[in-house]
Amino acid sequence: MNFNDRLKQLRQKNKLTQSELAEILNLKPTAISNYESKRNEPSFDKLIALARYFDVSCDYLLGVTDDYLPIGGEVLDSEIVRFFHIYQQLDADAAAELTSYANYLLYKQRKEKEPAEQS
Repeated sequence: MNFNDRLKQLRQKNKLTQSELAEILNLKPTAISNYESKRNEPSFDKLIALARYFDVSCDYLLGVTDDYLPIGGEVLDSEIVRFFHIYQQLDADAAAELTSYANYLLYKQRKEKEPAEQS
């Protein structure tokens, strides 16, 4: 995925308009539109500001890596990485729903193990 696509995805996931993001980063209103349409590229300082704002790495924004979360050098199982990629594409409401469902599955799993542990 390219920088322009990643930026748009992150902006939409955070429910920001292009103008709102430009204002947050102290940019001209058209700057984000130009980034997303490949008419312009951010300076290193603006790239770093975008990465910090969205809490991602510059490598992720630039498409060098698909690793979204800084994991502190830990090597993750490929299934976990695939799950993260799916999760990244969800909007805030869908992400909350997935979290709720995952908590339900954990609850269900604990309940199913309780009778076996009591035997």
